[in-house]
Amino acid sequence: MKKISTTTLLFIICFGLAAQYKKASFFGKEGRTYGIGSQLYALGDGKGSPIGFAVTFGRDREGKQFFSSWELQYLPSYKFSFETTDYNDEPITVNGAAKAHLIYAVNYGYHLLKNEEDKKIKPYVSAGFNIVMMGGIKSDNNNSYDNKKVLGSQTFSAGLKGGVGVFYNFSPKFSLKLDGGYNYQFNMDIDEGGDYTNYFLFTSHPYVSAGIRFRLTREE
Repeated sequence: MKKISTTTLLFIICFGLAAQYKKASFFGKEGRTYGIGSQLYALGDGKGSPIGFAVTFGRDREGKQFFSSWELQYLPSYKFSFETTDYNDEPITVNGAAKAHLIYAVNYGYHLLKNEEDKKIKPYVSAGFNIVMMGGIKSDNNNSYDNKKVLGSQTFSAGLKGGVGVFYNFSPKFSLKLDGGYNYQFNMDIDEGGDYTNYFLFTSHPYVSAGIRFRLTREE
């Protein structure tokens, strides 16, 4: 009997988390929000600062200070490089490319000013969590278990984030969203451990994002 893949298990978990948003007449509820945007992930440590994209669904009701959303983030393939040594202490450069990543995230926000439709600028603070559903190694050079640092091959990755942002409202329905903060990422290699250090491809990082949000203003 085949084992259920890690990705499948994560999908089941994420589907359960998303169930809170599955209600009748989803597209006709007051305060429902839909957005698209891009995000810069300042991963560093030989991974650079790749840019990804996201689609977002949530709720932000007039007069309520708290709002929430969930999103799917797509991070295209990006290059990486790091230095290590083998067990003879010879220097080794490992490089390659990461696969495209698919990330499920849930976000909670709090408006710092009174949440009224006629306000042009709405600053907020936010917090949330994420699970990496797909990712991994696309290609690599010089990666070996004889090295003191190796690429994590079967990785579970989840994170917590906090930040600040602002909505600039062009109208009660359309907003520009700017957001930034820090994402703390926890990574674990599911493979049996050895006498080496893991190099993970999606790690803790500062981030900045920008996007457009559409909000329903009344029941339909």
